[in-house]
Amino acid sequence: MTNNEYFERKMNFILEKQAQFAADMQRLEESQARTDQVVAEMGEAVTQAVSQVGDVVTRLANVTHAGFTDVNAKIDALVDAQIRSEERLTRNEEKSIRTDEKIARAEESIQRLSDTVDRYIRERRNGH
Repeated sequence: MTNNEYFERKMNFILEKQAQFAADMQRLEESQARTDQVVAEMGEAVTQAVSQVGDVVTRLANVTHAGFTDVNAKIDALVDAQIRSEERLTRNEEKSIRTDEKIARAEESIQRLSDTVDRYIRERRNGH
């Protein structure tokens, strides 16, 4: 093999490898472009998902706040009703005590009247 043939063979080998390298590089660039596109699409999808989750959390927080506000209002109403009930109960207990006192006085009066009537009847029987 002559120097010229050897050189030409080496040149063809180098050119083939360079062409193969260029083709591989082209495929790699195309793959990278597809990857970049997928990453961009995924980024958009993640951004939308995060936004939707944020919206759901905001709505949930608003509903929860409204629920707590409603529950607090109902608890306040129950506390007020309990206070009024206790006040009425206290007034009724005071009235009951006064009624018991009046009944006791009435019973004493009835007993005194009964004693007086008994004495009167005994005196009339005994001839007085």
